[in-house]
Amino acid sequence: MSRMRVLMVLGARPQFIKSAPLIRQFLSRCKRISLNIVHSGQHYDREMSQVFFSQLELPPPALNLNVGSGTQVYQTATIMLRLAGFLKDSKPDVVIVPGDTNTTLAAAVAAAKLGYRVAHLEAGLRSGDMSMPEEINRRLTDHCSTLLFAPTRTALQNLTNEELARNAWLTGDTMVDAMRIATPKAKEIEKSLLQSMQLETTAYVLVTLHRPSNVDEPTRLREIVRSLQKTGQSKLIFPVHPRTRERLLALGVNITRDRSRVCYVPPQGYIETLALLKNAMCLLTDSGGMQKEAYLLRTPCVTLRSTTEWPETLKKQANRLINDPCMIPAAIARAGSLDIRHEHFSNPFGNGAAAQKVTRILEDEVTSGTN
Repeated sequence: MSRMRVLMVLGARPQFIKSAPLIRQFLSRCKRISLNIVHSGQHYDREMSQVFFSQLELPPPALNLNVGSGTQVYQTATIMLRLAGFLKDSKPDVVIVPGDTNTTLAAAVAAAKLGYRVAHLEAGLRSGDMSMPEEINRRLTDHCSTLLFAPTRTALQNLTNEELARNAWLTGDTMVDAMRIATPKAKEIEKSLLQSMQLETTAYVLVTLHRPSNVDEPTRLREIVRSLQKTGQSKLIFPVHPRTRERLLALGVNITRDRSRVCYVPPQGYIETLALLKNAMCLLTDSGGMQKEAYLLRTPCVTLRSTTEWPETLKKQANRLINDPCMIPAAIARAGSLDIRHEHFSNPFGNGAAAQKVTRILEDEVTSGTN
């Protein structure tokens, strides 16, 4: 029996993280599965890309498409064009696309157009906000995929509502698998990391912002910065995404100066981010993945958006949605007053065995269809 040829296309931080447990499963089955990884280059600097390959012990990609920065249309179209030739040459049995980035959609459409099976990891998420590029990406990807791996019952129900259930499986979330692998490493470094940043446990707020709706409009970004500066007495640690860095500099914000309250720091690796998140008083974010990580670590979360693709995180007030930057100080103060670290939460994201389940399904469905 020939090995199943798997091509996985990655391009951004969340994709590296959620794919790592699955890649480990594939490598452990090297006699049955042949794996190629393509890096789109959507996140092209070391802080947002290579450091995650290193920390998650991922094998180097077979190809880097080097798409770099650009508009949504440019990135999507360029990835499709540059990936097409590699698809024809490698002839994969299945193309795996995780998440909801431009890389996800571009790889899914290119593979589907060329007649290859597409497996969507983290399928069925819906925020209901079609102004978000990620919502467009995830909906279109689901509808051109052959295999849909839903991380939660809510996601599976969304797929059922869109008449996609025949191609869908409830697998749990591979992010839980990834966190189980990385948490012991994060625990090892948390003391030295906090000391190096002069932080005390639960005495700071972790901030991550990168979505166009928050950082691309100068007036809104200026309001966010002003609100951060008015936030209580807690120190704010703000790892600055490259996109956000450009916008802050354009506003004249000095992100290199040491501030007494808002401390801008370079992007952090996955292990460092987990350590900072676990020990924070609360998280202020616009990231989908970090809402979920905060929920799993029992760190109160404030999400600067009006919708979320992870409604499960809203239980027990673990996550609160706000859309007005002026509400940031009050929302952070409220989140900081919550004591949810010892609460009993149901875990809707699975038991940490999602990658195993996805691998078994792929072997059953793809191999049976190949032979």
